[in-house]
Amino acid sequence: MRKIILVRFLNAHTASGSADGGFTLANGTYVPDVIIRTVIIILLFYVVTVFLLTLIRMLLNYRLKSKMISRGIDVTEVEKMLRIGVESKDYAAKYFFLLLSAGIGCAVVNSFPSGWLSAGMLAFSLSLGFAGYYYYLKKRKETW
Repeated sequence: MRKIILVRFLNAHTASGSADGGFTLANGTYVPDVIIRTVIIILLFYVVTVFLLTLIRMLLNYRLKSKMISRGIDVTEVEKMLRIGVESKDYAAKYFFLLLSAGIGCAVVNSFPSGWLSAGMLAFSLSLGFAGYYYYLKKRKETW
């Protein structure tokens, strides 16, 4: 059963370009270019929105922390209450690295004709973004 699912998944994702801008999947299903662009725009909008919300949450936590300290609450108590700030910095850094590497990948892909090489270059640039995020976390843990 797993092999059948894997084969169907791989067959469904092998696409060949057509002359009018859409894709025809291996099973003969035609996917218009408009749908592909819409899905990509929605995904990019989601990633950018989550990135901005994370930055806003990080800023508001910082402001709340500074107000609590100015009111006389102990710093260790404030750190215990606002422990979310550390994770939000990591999430913000993760989305920064991913968006940066995706943008660089899209710029590189723009100079090549579309095809499997373009998808490979984009995947490679995203993997470099994840590697940069890993090294960022590694350096961050060393400084603590």
